[in-house]
Amino acid sequence: MNIAKLEDYLQIEPTRYDQPSIEALNYYATRFMLTVPFENIEVQNGKPISVDIDALFNKIVHDKRGGFCYELNTFFKAYLQQKGFNPELMSATIHTPGGGRSQNGSHASLVVSINNVFYVTDVGFGDLPLNAIPITLPDDTQQITDISGTFRAIFNSEDKDIFYVQKYENNHWHTKYEAEFKAREIEEFDQNIEYNQTHPDSVFVKHLLITMPQSFGRATMSENHLTLTKDGTPEKLAITKDNYKQFLTKYFGLNVTISRLENSDN
Repeated sequence: MNIAKLEDYLQIEPTRYDQPSIEALNYYATRFMLTVPFENIEVQNGKPISVDIDALFNKIVHDKRGGFCYELNTFFKAYLQQKGFNPELMSATIHTPGGGRSQNGSHASLVVSINNVFYVTDVGFGDLPLNAIPITLPDDTQQITDISGTFRAIFNSEDKDIFYVQKYENNHWHTKYEAEFKAREIEEFDQNIEYNQTHPDSVFVKHLLITMPQSFGRATMSENHLTLTKDGTPEKLAITKDNYKQFLTKYFGLNVTISRLENSDN
């Protein structure tokens, strides 16, 4: 990985921090998330996903693309290691609306420890704050609030074998995902990576999903709509094969063709 080229692309000042700290971690995570979108365009276009670091470098830096959790958190983990941190991937299960749950390991979260505090530093989920979220016990929560909302991460108990990432919505804490508090290698997600990019029941196969934080909130694009969320209020714009590339460039910095939109009747 060419750290100098990556930091130039992310607009990171390489000498701003000389050692790992929560301030440095938040700075790197913020720059990454404001530059690299969450997107599953390769899956939609039927192209295989690679989690090889050199391949990810070419995709993200040279091609100015994004990716989904396995790609983004793997790549950011490698970068943080170069900066002296000790990040670990952890296997997560996403909670879906109506009480549903995804398959175990359908999400790869990223956790970093600093001075005996563990932080969710997940740049590959699509709806989390720009700053890392400390994982605490339920009676000692530390909330992180930014333009995307208010979040927290809590252990299930003193045993600390499971943690929950939650967002405060409609006067309640809603779990976005739960994760096993155990370090994993990306190879342990091979079956989930294959499922999420090829299986007809995979949400990533079924639907286009691109999302990125914005100065006003968040922009999220599907095959049907571009949703601009400002102060918690969503505005929906219809997607057509004539306007989608303009939206891709304006809100996500992407210059790429999406086959299902090119072939749509809209």
